[in-house]
Amino acid sequence: MAFSVHQRDALWDRLTSEHFDVLVVGGGITGAGVARDAALRGLNVALVEMDDFASGTSSRSSKLIHGGLRYLEQGDVGLVFEAVRERQRLMKLAPHLAEPQSFVVPVYKRSKHSVLMMDLGLTIYDTLAAGSGVIRHRAMRSARLKEHEPLLRADTLRGGVRYFDAQTNDVRLVVANLRGAHTAGGVCVSRVKFEAPILTEGKVTGAKVQDMWGDRSGTVSASTLVLAAGPFADDAMNRWLGKKSPRPIIKPSKGVHIVLPRNRLPLSEAVLMTARDGRVVFALPWPQVSVIGTTDTPFTGNLSKPQCTVSDATYLLQCANDNLEARGGALVQDDIVSTWAGIRPLAIGTRDDEGKTYNTSREHVLRTDPAGMVMIAGGKLTTYRLMAAEALEAAMALLPNHRKDAALPGVTDSLPLHGAQELPDGRAPLQRLAEQLSEERGCKARLAEHLVHDYGSDAWAVLDRCDAVPDGYKQVISGSPIRWGEVDWVMAEEMPLDLVDLTVRRLPLYYTVGERLGAMADALADRMTKWAGFDEQRRSDLVSGLHDWFALSAVVPDGSDDAR
Repeated sequence: MAFSVHQRDALWDRLTSEHFDVLVVGGGITGAGVARDAALRGLNVALVEMDDFASGTSSRSSKLIHGGLRYLEQGDVGLVFEAVRERQRLMKLAPHLAEPQSFVVPVYKRSKHSVLMMDLGLTIYDTLAAGSGVIRHRAMRSARLKEHEPLLRADTLRGGVRYFDAQTNDVRLVVANLRGAHTAGGVCVSRVKFEAPILTEGKVTGAKVQDMWGDRSGTVSASTLVLAAGPFADDAMNRWLGKKSPRPIIKPSKGVHIVLPRNRLPLSEAVLMTARDGRVVFALPWPQVSVIGTTDTPFTGNLSKPQCTVSDATYLLQCANDNLEARGGALVQDDIVSTWAGIRPLAIGTRDDEGKTYNTSREHVLRTDPAGMVMIAGGKLTTYRLMAAEALEAAMALLPNHRKDAALPGVTDSLPLHGAQELPDGRAPLQRLAEQLSEERGCKARLAEHLVHDYGSDAWAVLDRCDAVPDGYKQVISGSPIRWGEVDWVMAEEMPLDLVDLTVRRLPLYYTVGERLGAMADALADRMTKWAGFDEQRRSDLVSGLHDWFALSAVVPDGSDDAR
């Protein structure tokens, strides 16, 4: 079922004319999970997001589906247990969105933990996922560890461990949930801001909303509200209360990642590094680049515009240089291709440590109001499905009995996500699908692998788009495997409304080529304008918006993203 700007007016009309059992505020991973779960249970559900879907925290993670090895040290055994189980579940329900990734953990003379301690910790980690097909870890001597990751610094290396978690594309995970909700009858609309609840005799009957894209306002009729606003949880709660809440819900923490050229840092495996201050930092191999992240620092600036400062970049580069030997000498700021900075909405709890964020629990918080509101905040990307189900169950308890009783049982624990519903049966489904694309469609092996790992079984439809236009198989820009046919398919199926939506989130062109993408801004704007039927002003806004993103994503002087 098509999900694009061409359907947006019809979705707005439904949003403002139908009655919904649940109105979800927030189009990140948790909100998207709630919308899909609700729609699959037969409930009437709508979702509004004030910016693009996944534009906040859910597009700015480390792109990992993992249990959180370091949380064991903090005593969060329950959180780790949930996370490793959900990791294994997602690898089955969406293997193209949760692919196994091997990690090496080097142990140096200066390291806090010995190889034996790391071995014991990972034994517990593996045990928590026992029975779900987990690949078990191995402890290794330094020479063997270097065989797996030759870039590890060898001078004081004592050995280490190798274990498995999973990588994801966080935006595609959000979009897969939204498409699931849309296909099941849900109404999901971006660029729509929740202004205030509507209450009648003390009970929720809807909400006032503002269409930021169409410059219009409206009301939504709904029986319950689920506030899943991520970093904006406090703002959403204030709007619910009609005043500023006396107690904050979240503690914002800024996380920064930097992207480096593969020829400077050709990682063979992911590396779990320890920074000089004891924090864990990942070095992650992507097909065209390598990623270093993340920082974890308290943030008091504009939640919509966190940036990578010189200190952030220096911290990450220093950690990489301490643990890895880059090709051609030590990594420097000029090597950075691109950056991203996001806000973790850490739930304020009892274990907060003097304003620090690194030690703040990654558990989530859930609050309900009998008037018809559920608020959920905090948590981890990996456990989004459980969080969504918990929030929805709380909302359903507030529904009239006849609607509550009509709801179907939840199926998100067993129903594959979009892109996984028609994968080949058996082991290695992605590999088998890539082989089918090559055999049946004559698709080159490298392109087939790219399409399968990004789109799963939707790769067939993407190839159809590539076949449909003369330049469908032409690369948009050198250094990225993305074709023009992919651009057309994403515009038709994944609701991007501007070039940042399209080339930063849906298609990670910016992260792999950086500001070189600017050379293609006009061509991309022309294509989107022609396809969507935009006017010249909208076309101009597409180009300027992309260049604004470049400025926001540059490494800026310290203090540039302080409160403003």
